[in-house]
This record gives sequence, C-alpha cells and structure tokens, in this order.
Amino acid sequence: MTEPLNNYWINTSHDTYLLRTKVMTLHDPKSAEKTDLQSYTLALYRGARAIELDVWDDNTTNDSATKKAARAVSSLKFSDVLRTVSYFLQSEPNSFPIILLIENHCSLPFQEIMAKNIEFILGKQGLLYRPDPNLTPTSVLPSPADLVGKVVIKSKRAMSGERTVLNNDFDDENRVAVAPENEGYDSEDDIGNNVVGFTSFGSIKSGTKNNATYEQLYKTARHDAAEAIATVKSLSIQYDDAKKRATQARNHADALLRDVGMSYEELKIKRANRPDHVAEEGTEIVFDGEVAFDEDMVVVKDSENKAMEIAAAFAECVEESRLVYSAATAEARSETELFEIAQQDLAEQEMILAEAKEALEEVSNRNRRLKEAAERALAEARSNREYAENAERRVAAVRALLDKSHNQAVSSETVAGTADAEAKISEERACDAEARALKARAKAEKEKDKANEESKKEDELEEQLASSQTQLSELVKAVNCAQDRADDAVAMSEKLTDEIRKVKSGSFDGDANNVAERKLKERSSYIKQMDNALAEKLTLEKKLRKLENKIEDLRRKTKLQAKAAASAHRQADQLVSIADQLEDHALEEREAANLRNTACAKAKQSVENSDAVLISTEAQLAEAERAAKEARELAIASREKAEQLTKEAEGVQDTSLLEEDVTNAQIDCDAFQSAYDFAKESKEEAVWRAAEARLAHEKNCLNLASLERDAMAELLHRESVQQAELLAANACENAEALADVVKGLEEKQEAAKAVAAEKTGALAIATRFKEKKRRTQTISQNLSKQTFLHSSNYRSWIKSMKTPNWTLHSFPHHRIVKMAEEGREQWKHTIEFNKNHFSRTYPPSSSLNYNPLLPWAMGCQFASLNFTRNKFMLVNDGRFRENGNTGYVLKPEYLCSDSLGDLDDALDCLRPKKVTIRILSGFCLPKSMDSKPGMQKRTINPFVVVTMYDGSPASLLPPPTYSTFVVKGNGLNPVWNENEAASFSCLNPALGIISFAVYDHDDVAKKDLFIGGAAMPVRCMRGGYRCVSLFDSNNSRSGAMKFSSLFVKVKLT
Repeated sequence: MTEPLNNYWINTSHDTYLLRTKVMTLHDPKSAEKTDLQSYTLALYRGARAIELDVWDDNTTNDSATKKAARAVSSLKFSDVLRTVSYFLQSEPNSFPIILLIENHCSLPFQEIMAKNIEFILGKQGLLYRPDPNLTPTSVLPSPADLVGKVVIKSKRAMSGERTVLNNDFDDENRVAVAPENEGYDSEDDIGNNVVGFTSFGSIKSGTKNNATYEQLYKTARHDAAEAIATVKSLSIQYDDAKKRATQARNHADALLRDVGMSYEELKIKRANRPDHVAEEGTEIVFDGEVAFDEDMVVVKDSENKAMEIAAAFAECVEESRLVYSAATAEARSETELFEIAQQDLAEQEMILAEAKEALEEVSNRNRRLKEAAERALAEARSNREYAENAERRVAAVRALLDKSHNQAVSSETVAGTADAEAKISEERACDAEARALKARAKAEKEKDKANEESKKEDELEEQLASSQTQLSELVKAVNCAQDRADDAVAMSEKLTDEIRKVKSGSFDGDANNVAERKLKERSSYIKQMDNALAEKLTLEKKLRKLENKIEDLRRKTKLQAKAAASAHRQADQLVSIADQLEDHALEEREAANLRNTACAKAKQSVENSDAVLISTEAQLAEAERAAKEARELAIASREKAEQLTKEAEGVQDTSLLEEDVTNAQIDCDAFQSAYDFAKESKEEAVWRAAEARLAHEKNCLNLASLERDAMAELLHRESVQQAELLAANACENAEALADVVKGLEEKQEAAKAVAAEKTGALAIATRFKEKKRRTQTISQNLSKQTFLHSSNYRSWIKSMKTPNWTLHSFPHHRIVKMAEEGREQWKHTIEFNKNHFSRTYPPSSSLNYNPLLPWAMGCQFASLNFTRNKFMLVNDGRFRENGNTGYVLKPEYLCSDSLGDLDDALDCLRPKKVTIRILSGFCLPKSMDSKPGMQKRTINPFVVVTMYDGSPASLLPPPTYSTFVVKGNGLNPVWNENEAASFSCLNPALGIISFAVYDHDDVAKKDLFIGGAAMPVRCMRGGYRCVSLFDSNNSRSGAMKFSSLFVKVKLT
C-alpha cells in the first residue's frame, strides 16, 4: 500500500447520507430520500473509504446540513457526520484514509462554519490530513500507508493567490448537462480576462479595463441576436410574398401564352418583326362603363369591352390590396417583436424581484436566527442557574441523607420503590405504544380508502377523454365533407367556365348570349356554394380546435390525477409500514416492562445489604458536590454567552432598504406585466388583421386572374389577336420582373441569415460565459487549506492533463459509456489522465446502480455505487474483498505505468483466459431475507447463477451468464453435479470478476428470491475443487449465513 493514492481503486459509496432499508430499496425506491446518520457507520464498516456529503446552508441552526438538495424530507448536521467518522477512526485506528467527497452548496459564512467544525472535530484529534504547502502540481501524491488513520477532504481548492473558485460541478446538473456545440471555445478561460464582446468563435478581449458587467455583455449579445433574427424574419416574409406573386404571375403568363398559342420567345420575335409594335405597346384601353364591386366577384355594367376593361380596372384594386396586406404583415411582425421584447423584459424583472426577495429573506433569517440564539441562550442560562440551585439543594439533601442513613434497609426499600415506579412507567409506555399502533393502523386503512377514491376519479377522467376523442373524430369527418363539397363546386365552376369559353368562341349553334348568361349564373351559384362550404369548414375547424384544447386539458388533468392516485397509494403503503413498525415497538415495550418487573424483584432482595447503602450514599454525596461545582461553572459561562449574544442581537442589520428594494422591484414587475399584457393583445390583433388582409388579397388575385382569362377569351373571340398578344407579353414581362425581385430578396435573405447565425453563435458564447461568471464564488480560505483533492468539470483532455495531480473529474455513468463507445483513443485518454489524476463516476439516481467494471477498466479510482441490494453491489464487494475489505485495491500495472505496450496489449485483449466452472453442491443455504412471514415454513428450491463481468471493451455488452437447474426442497445440502459446466472467456483477466448468486425459486409466487452470493476477481481464482463462501446482501457472513457455501470445480486455461 505504498503506491501513490491515484494508483488504487477506492471503495466509494454514493449518496451515503440516504437511509438504506429493506423496504425502501426493494419496494419503494423513491421513498429512500430520507437521511440517516447510521448509513455512514454502515458504509464504513462495510468497507467504503470514500463517502459522499452534499452540504447546504441550514437556516434553522448555526451548522451546515448534509442532505439531498431540496427533495430530502430530513437532513443531518455536518458536525454529526464528522463525529461519526471520528468515532470510526478511533475504533479502527489502522484504517486506511477515509475520503470525504464534499459537494459544497454553502454560502461563505457557512463555509467558515464547515472549516471550524472540521478543525475542531478532526484537526484537534490529529485525524485530518493537511495538504503539504510545498506539494507542487506535478509532485507524487502520498500513499494510503502514509495516510493511515487520516481523513482526506475533497472539495473546492482555490489556486495560489486567488479567493474564488468555479462552483459548477454538481452531480444532479451534470447528469442532464449537454456538451456545448462549440467545443473550440472554453468559457472558463475568459473568467479572469477583460472581455468586451463575443463572436460565434469566442470572446473579444481588450487590453484596457472594461467596466461592463457580464450581465450587460450578455444583454448586448442578446439584443444584437434579436435584431438579426428580426431582420431575417422580415426578409423571409418579403421573400415568401414576392415568390408567391412571381409564381402566380408566371402561371398567369403561361396560361395567356397557351391561349395565344405560342411561347414567350416566339411572341417576342413576332412583335419585334411587326412595324407597329411600338404603337401597340403604348395603346391604352379607354373604359367608359360602370363597374360594380361585389363581395365575391366583379360585375361590369354598360360596357362594350366588358371583361377586358374590368381586368384593366381591377388590377389597381389588386395592387391596393397587396399594399394593405404588406402593411398589415409588417405591423404584425413589429407587434410580435415588441411582444417578445416585453416577454424578455418581464422575465428579467421577475428574476430581479426574486433576487431582491431572496436577499431580504436571507437578512431577515439571519436577524431572526440571532434573536432566537439570544433567546435560547437566555433560556439556557436560566435553566443552568436553576440546575445549579437544584444541585446545591441536592448536595444538602444527600448530606442529610448520609447523616440519617443508619440502616441499609430503608435505602434498599427506596431503591425497590424506584424500580417499581420504573416498571409502572414501562407498563404505561407499552400501553401507549399499543394505542399508537392501533391508531396508525386505522389511519393506514383510511389512507387506503382515500387512494381508491383517487383511482376512481382517474377512471372518470379517462372516460371523459374517450368521449371527447369520439367527438373529435366526428368533427374531422364533417370538415372533410365540407372540403369535398367545396372541391366539387370548384370543379363545376371550372367546367362551366370552359363551356362559356366555347360558347363565346362562336362554335355554338343557337343563342350564344342567352346560353352564356345562363351558364354564368350557374357558375356564380357554384362559387357561392364553394364559399358556403369553405365558411362551414372554417366554423367546423374552430370547433375542432376548441375540442382539441378540451382534450388536451382532459389529458393534463388525467395525468395529474394519475400522479395524485399514485401518491395516495404510496402514502397508504408508507402508513401501513409505520403501523407495522409501531406494533413491533409495542411488543418491545411490553418485553421491557417484564424486564423492569424482574429488576424490581431483585431490588427487594437487597434490602438487608446495609453496607452497600452507606457506600452508595457517600458516592452520591461526592457526585452531587462535583455536579454542583460543574453546574455553577456552567451557569456562569452560559450567562456570559447570553450577554454576548444579546449584544449581537441588538446590532442586527436593518432591512428597510431591502424591503424598499423588494417594493420597487414589485412595482416595476407589475408595470412590465401590464406592458406584456398590452403587447400580447396588440400582437394578436395585428396577426388577425394581417390574416384578413391576406385572405382579401388572395381573393382579389384569383378574381383578377379569372377576369384576365375572360379578357383573353373575349379578345380571341373578337379576333383581337394583337391586343391578346400584347396582354400576354405584358404578363410575361411582369413575371420576369418579379423573378428578378425574388432573386434579389433571396440574396439579401442569405446575407441576413449569415449575420443572424453569427449573432446567435455569439449569444450562445455569451450565455456560457455568463453562466460561468455567475458560478464563480468566493471560497473560505480555511476550508480551501483543509482540502486536498480539488474537483473540477471536465473540459478537454488536453486541458485536463495540465491540471495539478490532485484534480478530480466527476462523470455520470452514461458519459463514461459514451466515451467508451467513441473508441480506442478515448480509452487511452481516460487511462492516461487517471495515471496521475483522479476521476469519479456516479449512478443515474439514488436508487439505481451500474456495472463498475467499465470505469475501473478506464482507470477511474472512485466508482460510486448506491449501497443497496443488487448484483452490481455484489461485484463491488467481491472486488474489494481481494485486499481484506480495506477499501483500497491496487490497479493493474498497465493502468498505472507509462508503458504503452502493456496498455495496447490489454485493449487488444491479447492475453485472454478461459474459465470453466462446474457447480457441484451447496451447504447450509438459509431462507431468503425477502421471504414473507407466511413463507418461512416452506423449504427452499435453490439454484445458482454464475456471471462473468469482463473488463475489456466487450464490457459494453451484456455479461454472459450460466444457470443451474432448480433443486426441489433441499437447502441443507443441495447437489447439482451437472455434466455441463459454465464456460467463459475472460478477455482481460486483470480486471474480470466472476459472481455466484444463489436464488430460491418460489413456485407459488413465480419469482426468485435472493439467498446469498459471492464475487471474486479472475486473477485471484485458482484451479481445482474449491469452496465458495457466500455472503448476504449486507456483505456479511453472520447469523444464518455463517456456514453457507458452494462446492465447485474450477479449471483455468
């Protein structure tokens, strides 16, 4: 044990402060958020030498608290945890070092309290390892043998000459953290630099001092990004509008070209060869008729040219509606931007208000704590004074009793009476415990009924949801039917249009005008049918949206009700467990009462011992005099302390300025809320107006296209070929002009997108910089000097390799898996880092575990596991049992040395080992600890599961297993003696572990109950006939498991 500390695997407990019980770990993992001081003792005696503490401010006392964030239902005093570690080291002075993995959430005053507690509890007893000030970042670290009986602190450690640290490596945050996209920029490098701005590639630094705060720099970057995005949105809307108009113009031009029967190139050549084409282009159409504008169509009255003239007149209306639509769109866009700005301002003001309230609450709590401490000190001083007076009176009473103690019989009778009183008190406590148990049982039954009622409510909500979904499907069918009617009307209208064109072309025999007029009326009726169908569709779609909102609301209520029902069932189960515990407690109290009665009988038998009475009385007098002296000294000390605390309480900080800040922040927040509501209403109105203008413009465009087609048909009918060609040529020129506009807008849009991408990237960099600056906090210098291992977030292997040797990175298990999946290079980088530094992995939650072989294979020293019953904890116990369960195991040579050849051989799996295991028999297998009380009488049906956990890159795959058959009804000496043996190929024998798990197969419950197991490293196994000692789920061979074992035959090749 003389190698440097980073060359060892260290047995590590995750969330050590949580209560680990059979009920919680097996049936309700979520309830395991309760803290328990005994968990630290159990973990230490199980072999853990690295234990975790999440330390927070405790506003109720002047001590820090160890707990699980805000979710914990209870907390532990930091000083109590330190005392538990101190008591363990006093009982085990030869223990290898205990490492306290502290996750520090405390403010600076509470950090000072932490440092004082560490110094008072550990430092004064010589149990604290103080880092050597002469230790350089590249120095060889001390070994476990150098640190025997010491406590090593892992927390934050300020660099030389600095008082701040970056406090951002918390497990709960790192579990869900996502790696930033721009890996080329590291915001930690700019924390101490003079940053004046940001680009998408990093920060902009200045040689001169910049007075702008990181919040101001972030707001500037956010404003620039918002402006760039708004510009992109504006150009995108203009581009989409122009593109749509250009497409419509091109389709219209193509239709006119088809009517004249030639392409645009042919038309240009024909017009260029015509002598009078210049005059034709300048020809104007004089319209002297009357035009009536209806809601759905344009009607021409008293005009000879009809459709031709109305097309020319209606074009101005289309352009006007387009301008109205563009203005409405711009207004909606502007209102939307104002709404987003108001929303951001409101969020920032709410944050300012929250910070002001938090500052006020902190000062108020501090003032209240000082006053409460003074009041407690005064009460304690009064109590100590009364205790001192009582002690003086007791001395006088004992002295008088000694003078009167002429006979031991009287004293013995007093002792007997005291024993009798204790027996009565114990009897009363037993009765009270039984009454509490009955009350708890009744309350548990009531909670069960309540949980059933919540489940009924959940069923009712699900029925409502199913009914609403049925209505939704019916509305969807109705919308589709309305759409079908509109499509039919459109088809008939187009058909009539073609028929009208044929009638006007002169190919119709009969009264063409009457037929055309009749078909025009029919077409108008179909157009009205189409509008009615579309109106009906819009109405149905509104109902559909309302129904969808209702369904979404029902779904949300159903989910909430389901959570409430689940919570009620959990509460009921917990109360049932409490009732069981109270019944056990009542039984214990009853047994205690019986013991008190026995003690009373024995006391009555000692009445004749008078000499003992005299000696006892003299001893009582000496004790009373000593207690009286201590009580006087304590009363004087408590009075002085009360006076000091009273003076401190009189000088509490005034909160009037903070209250004024909160009031002003609330007023500003209300004003921003009003502005936000107004902006939201304005945005909705502007969006509605833009939608109305868009519909009107699209309707006008359709009418214009229809009129121009009619005009072309009329020109062709009247054989005005030249005017038709002129109309087609103008349409083509308009389409080309619009195409040029679209191309220009597209170029502007691409340029604006590039600017927006740059500003958005700069905003991302600014956000990361702000977060890092916000997490930069002042650290207690005393605590920093006591800290040896410094925790920091992983950024890149290049930077990590340059950190001091006492640096520790923490990785969630899924991050380690991802690194392993990335290939050989990541394995090498991780192993090389862990040769001189430290790393730690932790599970996904406080109730789940993971396979520790993978982080061990990558050189991680700390593989934190929840000390609960599961197969991976069995593997962990087997690993550290290799070195006598001392908590430290030396890593293989290739994980410690600088020899790349050994590392390559291990990663290439060039030295595999074949392990063949034949299960022969078992001995003294007890019943499972998970057996229910009603199942204790049945005999067990044991079988064995053998699993190979490999430490090679193949450990990413599920481990291979082998199961024996079930032996019915024999736990004393089950015999398997199978011809078939478990055969495994261990690719990395230096890390591989074989586990044996014995289960009881329950035919009635159809489940397998864990009896016991064992695990051992492959490098520690020997061939031949071997006896495998079994351990229970607590890694113990006590009680029924004391003689349990398996008899196996092992073959290694």
